[in-house]
Amino acid sequence: MQPETDLYEDSAPVSTRASLRQVSSAHPLAQRRLPKKFYALTLAVLLLVSTTALVSAQESTPPVQTLEAAVAAEMPSTPLDQGAHFRIAHFAPDTTGVDIYFNDTLAVKNMTFPGVSQWITVQPGTDTVVITPSGQPTSAAILAPIPLAMNGDSWQTVALIGSASSGTLKAALVVEAYTDLLPGTGGFTFLHALERAPAVNLMRDNVVYFAHLTFPGSDPSAASSSLREDSGTFDIRATAANDPNHVFAEQPHLDIPENAYTLVALIGPLDHPQLFTMITDRSVVAIARGKLPAPGTLMDALRADPNLTSFAAAIDQAGLTDLLTGSDPYTIFAPANYVLDHLKSMSTDALATLLRSHVVAGKWANNALIATKTFTTLAGTPLTITTTNSGVFVNGILMTNRNIPATNGVIFMLDRALTP
Repeated sequence: MQPETDLYEDSAPVSTRASLRQVSSAHPLAQRRLPKKFYALTLAVLLLVSTTALVSAQESTPPVQTLEAAVAAEMPSTPLDQGAHFRIAHFAPDTTGVDIYFNDTLAVKNMTFPGVSQWITVQPGTDTVVITPSGQPTSAAILAPIPLAMNGDSWQTVALIGSASSGTLKAALVVEAYTDLLPGTGGFTFLHALERAPAVNLMRDNVVYFAHLTFPGSDPSAASSSLREDSGTFDIRATAANDPNHVFAEQPHLDIPENAYTLVALIGPLDHPQLFTMITDRSVVAIARGKLPAPGTLMDALRADPNLTSFAAAIDQAGLTDLLTGSDPYTIFAPANYVLDHLKSMSTDALATLLRSHVVAGKWANNALIATKTFTTLAGTPLTITTTNSGVFVNGILMTNRNIPATNGVIFMLDRALTP
């Protein structure tokens, strides 16, 4: 088993990354007081390290891999405890690039099919989304303004679906279950967005997982389903609800990652159906909720956890901060504050060796740790993962908190320090 990675291999075709820029003092939004709903941009770094999307056709062609569309500088977004969160999906196959306006402020530029934007965090309330052809003002909207009612800590995807040529373009609101994730689980949402297709079943390993989902109509909730499920690798198929032999699209060996939220959408056109997959790491969600300071590195996560501040201070003291703020992923086994009093008397070299014995290369979530069993730390010392009815242990030491998210790794809190 390989460690989790946040970016696809360099050999995969990856789209051009949309640039993110800060609002300058010359920008008109910077020259006036922003409405309460708008905040300073903080999620830019996550574009490169946290969320990826792919499209897989029913044919055997390799899946196209893309990154999410960037939030425009005109539409800042900030972490907000109990804020509301939304993003835009472009699932209308014959519609060219579009711009998205939120309450008359440009939010996303030139989104093309198929694509999904970053999450945007705003104050709860009722707002308006307008979709226009790229470069056009709101007066050229291709749809009537879309009312968007959002409660605190709600997560909604506004999906552009239908067809421009047939005059059936519309927006579908998809409410996603972004509940907190237990070790071994991931979030999963499926959307039926294939126009003119009948009701479908989503099959997981030849078992009906979501039944009789319909293309969005009078009851938008009948088009999607969202829940927390066991993570793992599954064979996914979208079939006609009344004919399981009619397969619209399938994705063998689809990874539903642990500690992340996965959106799968059946999209068109009808003569070329595809499964679109977007994965959002839990660190992105923690940043949006204001629980993890941006950019959300391992050091940010350690400093933000009141039980791990002593370990973070020791990392700084030992000169290892740069190691845990870079792009390379690591897994940290961090002892809680109350067991680290002895670190204050150690020399810098001895402290660095001790801390390296708590770090392994790669991003290993809970289930991957348990399955792999043995590791070698950066200090060259062996680690063995075991499980009992009492919990999960590393070298006999209990992990008291598992899968603490970061953009460049994951953290496990221990009730004792490891011995190098």
